[in-house]
Amino acid sequence: MFERFKSLPQLWRTGRLSLRLLRDPRAPMAAKLIFGAMVVYMISPIDVVPDWIPVLGQADDLVALMAGLNLFLKACPRWLVEEHEEALSGRRDARDDFRATSDGGPTIDGRYQRVR
Repeated sequence: MFERFKSLPQLWRTGRLSLRLLRDPRAPMAAKLIFGAMVVYMISPIDVVPDWIPVLGQADDLVALMAGLNLFLKACPRWLVEEHEEALSGRRDARDDFRATSDGGPTIDGRYQRVR
């Protein structure tokens, strides 16, 4: 389940990937709700293991973070996750193509001509 999190840099990269997916309007709302539930658990004072227990208190927060990110990524479509992974690794243009314009439509790069 936690094969994505081999080291701290990988956790950082997965967090960045999750934030990109969270901002993407094509990501399903159910996945965004999973992410929101994970954030609420992380900031809530109610824990499974209290934080004042020296090691276990922080370890359960870390496990909750990793499980929440993993569930969020599994709830997103695979093609969308791969698209954002490619953009993060620099294999394609790193622009945020997924952002909408002010009128709500997608941004399309191109040239136009005025036809008379």
